[in-house]
Amino acid sequence: MRSLRAALWLHYRGTEFRGWQRQRIGPTVQATVEEALAAAGLDAGLAAASRTDRGVHARQQIAGLRVPPGTDLESLPSLLRGPGWGCAAAAAAPAGFHAQWSPSVKEYRYRLALGPVPAPWTGGAWEVRAEPRLLGRVPEPAALARALDEATGRRDFAAFHAASSPRRPRTLLTAEVRAASEGLLDIRVTGDGFGRYQVRALVGGAVLVATGHLSPRTWRSALDEATRFEGLLAPPHGLILWAVDFGALSPFPPGAAERCPREPPFVGPA
Repeated sequence: MRSLRAALWLHYRGTEFRGWQRQRIGPTVQATVEEALAAAGLDAGLAAASRTDRGVHARQQIAGLRVPPGTDLESLPSLLRGPGWGCAAAAAAPAGFHAQWSPSVKEYRYRLALGPVPAPWTGGAWEVRAEPRLLGRVPEPAALARALDEATGRRDFAAFHAASSPRRPRTLLTAEVRAASEGLLDIRVTGDGFGRYQVRALVGGAVLVATGHLSPRTWRSALDEATRFEGLLAPPHGLILWAVDFGALSPFPPGAAERCPREPPFVGPA
């Protein structure tokens, strides 16, 4: 019998895993979920919308898989859970859907603490004043927002991602900085695709600009001409894959987001 295409809405704390992709040294999110699927009688490989790195969290990681006809998808979320991870929804995917290759808009959020990290956000925010290179300085939110806003648009982001990522034009649709309670900043970026480390490199570089450790001219050259520079890679634990929007091909019904955990890092700072 022909298998059916399905999709999982997964959430996880990246600090519990060595990244998404299966590897010889674990644990990884992919291996953990595939083993849980096997225990439920489903021998299925997963294709993810984003291969998050070690330490990076996800509120909405979409993973595609093939399941036998008649699979009870509604019951899967109750079977797919464990320490630091879970499944908010499982649904049949529409024709033409592929978690990795279907056009989508991804939203990442980065949490940055201007002072000590509040207890609920331990392991979910970057305490910038502890970064040795910044010499105790912290970024002014408006200056940070200006630097990130300059990065929006379609361009070659080669100066901000690993050489292992294909070099091609990518579009950063939005980049905003929201002041939150307890000294936290919530940095939100959306785009049609991101190279490896791109969000962390953009955040780290913008912090350098906002604290006076990187000249605006060098920043513009990196953005406009893809000129490499001595940047700063923001730590992975401050980053969360927040949402993946497939538009008309979205497989999940309204309200699925309400099944996500309601504590850090899966919520926006108040």
